[in-house]
Amino acid sequence: MTDPEGSRLGPPIVVIGAPRSGTTILSRVLEAHPSLALIGEPRLTWRYGNESKSDMLSVEDARSDVVAYIRNQFARETLSQGKRRFVEKSPQNSLRVDFVNEVFPDSRIIHIIRDGRDSTLSIFDHWIRFSGGLPRRWLERRLREVQWRRAPFYAKELLRRALPRSMAPVVGPRIWGPRIPGLEQLVRELKLIEVCALQWRTCVEAGCHRGRALPPQRYMECRLEEFSPELIRKVLDFCELEDDEAVWKKYEERYDPARLGERRSARATPEQIETIMTWIEPTLRWLGYDESS
Repeated sequence: MTDPEGSRLGPPIVVIGAPRSGTTILSRVLEAHPSLALIGEPRLTWRYGNESKSDMLSVEDARSDVVAYIRNQFARETLSQGKRRFVEKSPQNSLRVDFVNEVFPDSRIIHIIRDGRDSTLSIFDHWIRFSGGLPRRWLERRLREVQWRRAPFYAKELLRRALPRSMAPVVGPRIWGPRIPGLEQLVRELKLIEVCALQWRTCVEAGCHRGRALPPQRYMECRLEEFSPELIRKVLDFCELEDDEAVWKKYEERYDPARLGERRSARATPEQIETIMTWIEPTLRWLGYDESS
């Protein structure tokens, strides 16, 4: 498979981060820039040719046909919006920075990090919410992405979402978020909040380790707790984007200091925090977060 359309793209902007860490608000602010198209979480596109694996893909998984397919898919969507560059945010990409780098070797990767206690509790809330059934918007988005010859790979996932929970022994447990290796087994054997903590830890550690190995002009880290006009200016400079009024208008619309500053951990039970810290305390310390807060 050739890459005629992908070669027409400018340097992509790939926002990574553990789920519920700020990838959405950052990508939405960047989307307002007139030079950028937003492509939101095309999970099946990224997994093309590697459907039977977890989301932790490697350089070896970036075969030539896989790279060409993904680049062409992104190019079609970007060019259809009348743009040459895109911003994309998929938490799963935290697990496969090297793979993303092979697909888009000129990309700018922005890793947004949030306190693991708050992120884990928010992930936990979303697991509970999505375990209730199959959201129509989710189904429609996935059906638009999937190629029918690859549908058998996703039939099990659709059944898990569509069938009653009583069928879990047959089709397996419902899964939400990045597919870290061994996720199904973890769901069977651990408390859900422990699984959420492991999702956060695995995404953050993988994103940091592999991202920091890239040249500094290709990888940037920031914190949700430091979301501010100064941070947005640094992001624009990093992405080689000119200042634009539309970005600041979107920033004012999306930025809610009270909401961004809200600490879910302040409303958690001591037992929940203790359980979370069992799994993520060393990573919090490594990232410089105050463990006593």
